[in-house]
Amino acid sequence: MSQLNAQEIINNQSKSLRCHGIVWKNTTEPNGFGIPNEDILINIPYQFQISANEYGRVHGFFSENVFYIVWLDPDHNLYS
Repeated sequence: MSQLNAQEIINNQSKSLRCHGIVWKNTTEPNGFGIPNEDILINIPYQFQISANEYGRVHGFFSENVFYIVWLDPDHNLYS
């Protein structure tokens, strides 16, 4: 993954690497990550998996081509 840029990760169609935006109103955390200045820092929050639903999700955001991890969600609890 470290050799992929943000668009390559977001647009990846592999079942083992699936990335998509988070829609907060559809989650268990409707107020977002809860970090200061979140509305300024984060354009689109994302979640991705690194295996076919076996190890949960990683939640965070891109800034340029760097993904900043905010939460690890091994049980996929963000969406009920």
